[in-house]
Amino acid sequence: MRNGLRLAAFVLLGALVSAQAPSPSSSASPVGTMSDLMVKIIYPASDAIFYITTRTPATEVEWGELQGKALAVAESANLLMMPGRARDQDRWMADAKLMLDAGRAAYRAARAKDVAGLEAVNDQLYTSCTSCHQHYRPNYGRRPAVGGSSTEPRADNSAAKADGSDTIQGRWKLLRAEDLRADGSVARLPWGEHPIGSIVVDRGACYVQIMSGDTPSFAATTPANEQMKAALLSSYIAYSGPCTIDESVGSVTLKVDAAWRPDYVGTEQKRFFKFENGKLLFGPAPNSMRGTGETLTRRLTLERVP
Repeated sequence: MRNGLRLAAFVLLGALVSAQAPSPSSSASPVGTMSDLMVKIIYPASDAIFYITTRTPATEVEWGELQGKALAVAESANLLMMPGRARDQDRWMADAKLMLDAGRAAYRAARAKDVAGLEAVNDQLYTSCTSCHQHYRPNYGRRPAVGGSSTEPRADNSAAKADGSDTIQGRWKLLRAEDLRADGSVARLPWGEHPIGSIVVDRGACYVQIMSGDTPSFAATTPANEQMKAALLSSYIAYSGPCTIDESVGSVTLKVDAAWRPDYVGTEQKRFFKFENGKLLFGPAPNSMRGTGETLTRRLTLERVP
C-alpha cells in the first residue's frame, strides 16, 4: 500500500478507536503531542490540497494517494476533538469542525478527480488552520525579536522558544555566505562579497535562490558566449520543492522538483539550521564542502523579512 493510503488508514483507525466508549480496562488517549499530529500528519496531508493546481495527480495511484491525504485531513479533525486534545468546547471545536468539513469535501473531490473542487476548499481549510493558530498558539505570526539574552549559539534547536517565535517558517533574506574552516575562519566566499538571495519556507514548501552581486552586468541584447554562461552558472543557484521540517533538531529535507540545474531535480537535499542572535544560520552538513586540501562548512546567515 502506498504511503498516502497507509497514512490515512492509521489516522482513520486512530479516529475510530478514539470514538469508541472507553472500557473498564482501557480508554482512548493521545499518543503523540499536538506538534507531532500537526507536523507528521496534518501539514503534509493538507499541503496536497493547498498545492493541488501545481501538484495535480497524473495517475490512478497518485489520485489514490491524494484521497488518502484528504481523508487524513478529515480524520485528523476528529482527533483534534477527542478528549485530551480539545482545548475547549467552543472555538476549538468550531475550528476543528470547519477543518472536518473541508477535509470531507476534499475527500469527495479527490474521489471524483475534481481539481476545481479541491481548489475550492483551500480557503476553508486555510481559515480553519489560521483561526486555530491565532487563538491557541501564542505569538502566532509575530516577528521574532532581533538579538537575545545570550550571545552563545545553541548547539541545536531543542531550546527553541515554546511560543514558536524561533521557527524557520517564513521568508529570509541572505546577509552572508561563507565556507568556514574547522577553526571558524573564512576560507572562501562562494558567491563573493555581496551575495543576494532568499529562502522561503511556507506550509511544507521550500524555495532557495542565491546569486552573486559581483557578477558583471551585460546588455540584454548581448549574446551570451560560453564564458558568460559558465560565469552565470557558477554564480547562481535556485531550487524548490516540498520539504519536511524538523524544528526540534533543526533540519530541512527538501525533495527538489525544480532547479537551476536539471541534475538537481529529483534529488533529496538535507540542510541544517539554528538561530543565533535573531539570525538564521543555514547550510548543508558540517564539513561537507571541499576546499583546497581541506573540508569546509558552508554557512548562510539570513534575517527574517517582515
